[in-house]
Amino acid sequence: MALSSQVKVTVYTSGSGSFSKQSWTQWVRLVLIGGGGAGGAGVTTASATANSGGGGGGGAGVVDITLAASQLGASESYSVAASVSGATGSGTNGTGGNSTTFNIGSGATTLTAYGGGGGGGGKSNASAGGGGGAGLSGAGGNSTANNTLGAAGANNGAAGGVAGTLAPNSTSIQGGGAGGAGGNNGATPAGAGASSPFGAAGGGAGGGKSTAPAYFNGSAGGASRDIAGGAAGTTAGTKAGTAGADSGCAAPGSAGGGGASDGTTAGAGGNGGTPGGGGGGGGSSITGGTVGNGGAGARGEIWVIEYEADPNTVVGTIGYGTIEG
Repeated sequence: MALSSQVKVTVYTSGSGSFSKQSWTQWVRLVLIGGGGAGGAGVTTASATANSGGGGGGGAGVVDITLAASQLGASESYSVAASVSGATGSGTNGTGGNSTTFNIGSGATTLTAYGGGGGGGGKSNASAGGGGGAGLSGAGGNSTANNTLGAAGANNGAAGGVAGTLAPNSTSIQGGGAGGAGGNNGATPAGAGASSPFGAAGGGAGGGKSTAPAYFNGSAGGASRDIAGGAAGTTAGTKAGTAGADSGCAAPGSAGGGGASDGTTAGAGGNGGTPGGGGGGGGSSITGGTVGNGGAGARGEIWVIEYEADPNTVVGTIGYGTIEG
């Protein structure tokens, strides 16, 4: 059993470059988090025409692996997922999140944490689907058409919510949660973003309007691990959805809440929490009003933790670290 040992933590928050391990490193833990999907914008329709708010963006996937230092070359390349802006303009679909990568084996193998799918823009007399949650082997799908969900990312991602069906929580330990679906005409409520036990969460949907017209609240963003999602915008209070919460230590952030609908100025979706959280969908309005923009999908992140001894046997450590980006 090692009584003391060196530990170095390096965090990459943007861009790309190369990583070089220390001469004393024996074990390396890599935590890669992809980028969250952006929320869709709301839509404007005639006063007597029902509509749905924008769908929430899907949450990113996570790769968490510990390797012997010999499995890494002297220098390995990496790339961190950049954030994606929320959708703007009536009925505009959200953009899917980017992937985060890290090479091992002197570039022979690329580890990838995939991005969540973009939420659909608000729809006239139809539901906007939520973006799909990332899987361990593929990105979450974008929602684009009426009543159509964003597909689940390959290998245990979660499919987006659609047409009043609540977005399913991720069944994978490290897959992302799906974005919520915008409800149409108040008959099917705006869907909450889905949570994930270890992956990033999906954004809540924006509120739509009925033919009356009556206006509706958005829905809350999903939780990532034990980090609660952003609150929904409400018609009687703050119309904008709240941003998801950022994570502080090798874990994904939660997702943004959806904005409420309004006849004059609808609420924007909240941005996804850093890293990896999905953005909330924007609220919808009537012709002549202003829609809520979708929330941004959060950037990714990489944590590299180097150990001088087996991390399971170290009793005391001497640690230091750097944050880059």
